[in-house]
Amino acid sequence: MLKNAFWSVELNKTVVIVSWDSFSKFLWDLPKLKQIWLKFRVKSSNSILDISKIEEWSYVFSGNYSQNDFLKVISQWPKSIYQKYTVLEWRSVYDIDDDLTKKWFISQWEYIDFVSNSTYISKYQNRYEFLSKAGNLAILEWFLYPDTYFLDMEWNIIDQLVYLQLDNFNNKVWKKYESQISAFKKLDWYETVILASIIEKEEKNDANKSTVAWIFVNRLDKKMLLGADITLCYGLKKPYAECTPNVIVKNLNDSSNVYNTRANSWLTPQPIANPSQETILAVLNYKNTDYLYYLHDNNWVIRYGKTLQEHNANKQKYLK
Repeated sequence: MLKNAFWSVELNKTVVIVSWDSFSKFLWDLPKLKQIWLKFRVKSSNSILDISKIEEWSYVFSGNYSQNDFLKVISQWPKSIYQKYTVLEWRSVYDIDDDLTKKWFISQWEYIDFVSNSTYISKYQNRYEFLSKAGNLAILEWFLYPDTYFLDMEWNIIDQLVYLQLDNFNNKVWKKYESQISAFKKLDWYETVILASIIEKEEKNDANKSTVAWIFVNRLDKKMLLGADITLCYGLKKPYAECTPNVIVKNLNDSSNVYNTRANSWLTPQPIANPSQETILAVLNYKNTDYLYYLHDNNWVIRYGKTLQEHNANKQKYLK
């Protein structure tokens, strides 16, 4: 009993378990000795938890827990009807809203209205340091971490999802990389956030993202236009699936669209998507090169150029 009391720990986190996860995921961020004691406890004959029967779910820990309390949260998972929902890395709030609407979870624009509501934003800024440091936010874009979530269909779907996304961002990004993001010398904290969101939309291959990050930083240093075509789509307030190449070409010269980096200098006013951890790290650890240009050929292979002449030659060679 004394050992159980001594083990007590203060927790404020959400652990999302999917089919390929193990019990060890619950132990992340716990002190090593507490992890050892818990592993020993669940293997004992009198354990209240059968680790082979852990269900897929979002397990919320908030408060002070003994060993028994900790294991009860896992063993007595909610029995209400729930729905697994996955937010993909490249999605913006418009994409998420559109997908939730098509799945009949919400009415159109409900999610967008929630994440751009100043009252809700203020509430979350009081809870999370990363939001308070972001200053006067008009929307929670970028902080809505892409992942798989389990939503209780008897609760408010949007409130649940946004809370889980922000909490996930706090645990997976802010707590791990806050010092790196804040110390990034090329851009300030929020500009770094914006650039990561643009790269998430511009380059799908993780191996290329650090090079693309440098190209964009290099362009900004040289006072060049960023020239990322996809950014203008965000200003149209539509899901990216509706922003076809024809739509982009039609709007390339529209300088009234402040998200059009072909017609307006510097970065977009705010993030344009919710990037993965890999994309964030690609910006923080950008690969220094001499490249200033890139394009994707018809097979979506990236082609780099150091000069405008090289870039135009690549167009002639690879975009036939």
